[in-house]
Amino acid sequence: MEIELADVAYDASVWDVKRTFGAILHGDDFHSNDPKVSRAINFKVILNPGAGGVQNNGSGFLILPSRRVGDRLLKRVYEEGKPIVINGRKMRLFRGKKAPGRALKETLEKTPYLEPDEEEKHEDKLRRLDIGLHVDKVQFGVFYRRPEDPMTAPRIFSNEYEISHRDKGAGMLWFEYDHKLIRIQLGDRMTEEIGSNIAITFSNIRKVAIGMDFGNPFVCFDLLTPPMFERERFNRTLTGNEWNDHRKFRQRLDSLTPAHAVVAPYAHHMRVIMHTEADIRKFRELCEVAEVQRPVWANVEAFNRGFFSPKQLHKFHCWLQQFDWRVAFQIEALLRGGYLNTEDILGSLRAHLEKLYKDLKPRAAAIVLRNFCEELRTRSPKDSVMDCFRRAVPVVGKRNKAGRFALTNVEQVEENETSDRDMGKFECHHVTFTPTRVILEGPYVGVSNRVIRQWAGFEDHFIRVDFRDEDRLQYRWAREVDGTTLLTERVGGILKNGFDLGGRHYEFLAYSSSALREHAVWFMNPFQHPTQGYITAQRIRDSLGDFSNVIKYPSKYAARIAQAFTATDPSVSITRDQWEEMDDLGEEPYLFTDGVGTISQELGDMIWEALCIAKESLRRVQITPHAYQIRFLGYKGVVVVDRRLQGIKMRLRPSMNKFEALDKDVAPIEIARWFDRPGTTYLNKALIMILEDRGVDQKVFLRLQELAAAKITTASDSVADTVMLFKAHNLGQSFSVPYILQGLRAVGLGMRPEDAPAGSLDGTFLQSLVIFAQHHVLRDIKHGARIPIPDSYLLVGVADEGPAYIREGVENVFTLEEGQIYACIQNEDDEKPTYLKGTVSISRSPVVHPGDVQRVRAIGEPPADRVCFFRGLKNVVVLPSVGKRSLASMLGGGDLDGDLYSIIKYDPLLPTEHKDPADYKGVGTRALPDGRESTVEDICDFIVEYINSDLLGLLSDRHLIIADQSKDGTSDPACIELARLCSQAVDYPKNGVPVDIFDSPRLLIREKPDWKKAEDSDPRDTDYYFSSRALGELFRSIDLNNLRLPTTSAPIPEGGVVLPPQREQPLSDVISVALRPFIESQLHYFYNADTNVAEIKGVFLQYEQEMRYICITHALSDAPDIRLREEEVVVGTILAVCSQHRWRKDRMHRMRLHSSALVDDIKRRLYQPADVRNPEQGELLYGLSQAWLAWDFGMRNRTVFGARSFSLIALGVVLDTLTKLGGLVI
Repeated sequence: MEIELADVAYDASVWDVKRTFGAILHGDDFHSNDPKVSRAINFKVILNPGAGGVQNNGSGFLILPSRRVGDRLLKRVYEEGKPIVINGRKMRLFRGKKAPGRALKETLEKTPYLEPDEEEKHEDKLRRLDIGLHVDKVQFGVFYRRPEDPMTAPRIFSNEYEISHRDKGAGMLWFEYDHKLIRIQLGDRMTEEIGSNIAITFSNIRKVAIGMDFGNPFVCFDLLTPPMFERERFNRTLTGNEWNDHRKFRQRLDSLTPAHAVVAPYAHHMRVIMHTEADIRKFRELCEVAEVQRPVWANVEAFNRGFFSPKQLHKFHCWLQQFDWRVAFQIEALLRGGYLNTEDILGSLRAHLEKLYKDLKPRAAAIVLRNFCEELRTRSPKDSVMDCFRRAVPVVGKRNKAGRFALTNVEQVEENETSDRDMGKFECHHVTFTPTRVILEGPYVGVSNRVIRQWAGFEDHFIRVDFRDEDRLQYRWAREVDGTTLLTERVGGILKNGFDLGGRHYEFLAYSSSALREHAVWFMNPFQHPTQGYITAQRIRDSLGDFSNVIKYPSKYAARIAQAFTATDPSVSITRDQWEEMDDLGEEPYLFTDGVGTISQELGDMIWEALCIAKESLRRVQITPHAYQIRFLGYKGVVVVDRRLQGIKMRLRPSMNKFEALDKDVAPIEIARWFDRPGTTYLNKALIMILEDRGVDQKVFLRLQELAAAKITTASDSVADTVMLFKAHNLGQSFSVPYILQGLRAVGLGMRPEDAPAGSLDGTFLQSLVIFAQHHVLRDIKHGARIPIPDSYLLVGVADEGPAYIREGVENVFTLEEGQIYACIQNEDDEKPTYLKGTVSISRSPVVHPGDVQRVRAIGEPPADRVCFFRGLKNVVVLPSVGKRSLASMLGGGDLDGDLYSIIKYDPLLPTEHKDPADYKGVGTRALPDGRESTVEDICDFIVEYINSDLLGLLSDRHLIIADQSKDGTSDPACIELARLCSQAVDYPKNGVPVDIFDSPRLLIREKPDWKKAEDSDPRDTDYYFSSRALGELFRSIDLNNLRLPTTSAPIPEGGVVLPPQREQPLSDVISVALRPFIESQLHYFYNADTNVAEIKGVFLQYEQEMRYICITHALSDAPDIRLREEEVVVGTILAVCSQHRWRKDRMHRMRLHSSALVDDIKRRLYQPADVRNPEQGELLYGLSQAWLAWDFGMRNRTVFGARSFSLIALGVVLDTLTKLGGLVI
């Protein structure tokens, strides 16, 4: 309803009027007794502008969401005699002559009321920032010091490329507060058709300085990454439709001009020459308004040194050709990372680098240079380049400055590389292409795959390539930006033409499905194999199988090739007579057995045995899995144990067969995942939003969060609770923290409240780890609403094979009926299995549609007097193979090729309102328009399109925000449409049909719910509103500031100096004292000789260096002062805030793999029996003595970075060997 306003005080602002009406409409007179109406009444105020400096002309409009509210307001004013007064003047109200527009009416009905204070503050900032500053020149370059300058001298700016607009007078700089960036536009709208833009995000500014240089006022930007470059057509045709006119009118670029493209990969810092001194003073003032760091006055000299001229770069690459590729890779990393310029490398460092290469073997030299790169990245302001080089380079016969890395240690790394390596892992070099840069990392450990294992010994010819934006996050375009050309030319050009690196040419090979989601692919350098001949990318692809059935569909063709590149572990090989294919159950498109087959118990045991031999962490697992996710020839999916199968047997299905493999005589079963224990089911934002809309009370979520938070904060009360914390959240696994805690409990130690007989772990490194683990879990609860659900499990789905038994003639078979499931749970510590029985809900992540959560009945234990396929199956959920439609397909379009299903038995969370499952019709698979067969170029085109159209995260995000903004929640038509688009986006990698984000539903209002602050590294109150939904209540209920992290030993620029023994008595700490009787009973001594302890130094120095590299490489930011802490690596977490959850998760995964490989290597260097499953007593005693020396060494040097985690590894070996010797029972 529209109400006309008259006699409004002329000095009243729209915010004054809104505050006045807000106090009335949200008071007792308008309070609703309906419990479903929890939101404050929303409304809009419009004042007609005044003249002569007054706020308004005395009139305006009040727009209300309903006539009922309008009638009640008019009655209050005129019948109840309660006038509305603003600034001493009584207003008059009249019924409007026209109804408000439909869109505005729906917005007011659906969206929450926003407090005017924040809106007013936001509008005031926009008004004060609505000014442009004149720019004369823009310079791109690097900061440097001359070799002869002391480190206290100010840095000089080398101007490597310059754009001048002094004569044109058309360069402008302004602030865009809503986009959090500074924009510089070069071009005259009056005389030029095309202009260039440079966009610098606030978060990208490391330092900013202003000053005068011979009369030239300048602003210097020290940036973390290159800015964004764009091209804009000034005089484009406008239609009057604001949404379309301001869409994709700026084109993203990799550089401004061809000349700039030469230096852009190396020089991204900026020096902007302003028009007058008044401009830089105004710039400083605007920085304060926009909440950007305050510029400092500085004298920054500028010269053109030509560090990155074409001639200098050519000279560098010619010189680089003399080195082995692994060494050349590291030297290029020094240049491309911005740590050195060409003058540094070809001048002062040239002789040192050539001598290093001459003195060491290639791999050892590469390791030293990788360490040098790390030293430069973390150096303190007082350190010169040569200081860093001396610290990184081993010195023969004497200790170097930092006491780090003797020559023998580097050579030992080379010797140990090939011995006892987990064949499921390999050392991989990484390349990241951004719009302007090439970032080189590694090598570090990653998970292997079928192809790389096939070409063992040639691993460094395979390289992982990521395509990301400058901040290392995935490409995401603002509405006004068109990134298609950039991706086509930059990403597409690299994919189709390859790239040169360190003297080698790399060509595109393929990708795995998970890698594609990270916008990563595999490249390879062709090589000569001693027996197979010349190996190229095309030859490898051709060797994988026959893809003729999908060759006309680029996306599906690439997805089939991707199977061979899935990260897997090798297990056992079987012959052609040991496997067969059987029919699927059900009919397309809803097969009941989509992606699942069976194996015999004997074959399952063989697979588990092979995995346990390769992975030490599995040897302590008591429960043998009943299901595995596999890759086998052209098949993919899950196999589950069928006890009717005898001998070594595997039965697969047509739905698992994706292509025809060429060689079938003997083939390995590759394991992508095994399911030895039930997962924990957690709430998440999407699930909470849907369950709340389907009748679950907010109080249930809040109660669960309170219980979870209390359990976490009290986890340090006992060792048992601490172990549960680490196990439940999969923390500390690389360093065996849960096992170590259990071992310490066995020797009589406990947490402080336990009053344990041998003392308390209070004050030890383990206590610090507990605090970091608590912070990790609480952070996940606050930022992701990741709350554990009691009586609930996360299980892999398999099919009931009962109907297949009946088809084969078996009688008296028990099968599941429609709407039934079977699940039997057994954790490692459970004496007996638990059969789920009764009503439960089942869902599969991600949940988006209201019908993605269904109620079903768990049957409990099957009847003993009937034949039953799933009798005895544990830690899987068996779905029925009868009915009109498969249950898996009802849950967000799931299947049984490895999908995990959440089974919730917790009664308060069971939805009370039924919703039918979504039933989206398939959009088909996109073929090439001319019907021809796909080539590798078509696959490259698909990758480019995928990166440009990878919108699942954005769509899911928008779905949640609209569900919060709308009173209809997830049932809002916009949310239903977004659920459909999410389903299409999930299938996009396989069917090649993209989603257009610009045609999808838009947010209802600009502001976002306050729970979105969690993903913003610099949240501003003006961008958020107070959410009344469950997610808002949950977010505000957790305060991370209450949990303070302890002071930690982060890597320091000076390096880890190994200290002499402490004055205190060695082995006098509480853990050593508690272990004393156990050590003496086996070794017959307790104290170690100092000379023996000193021999551990070499092992520690290697560990400390790699741990430093992990802390720096896997941080979320490239900023030199950002690195992980030792505790983060041990726990397996990254606590920094990141706007893209997927990037943080990927970095954590890489960091855990890397640290796990490091721990395994150190354990092998301390103790490596001939038979890992059955070590001899002598080997165990030797391993115990070595581990005890390493523990002693770590405790003597525990103030040094890395020593505490090093001692933790040693402690794990001590407890393991004591257990195997029979001296300790854990």
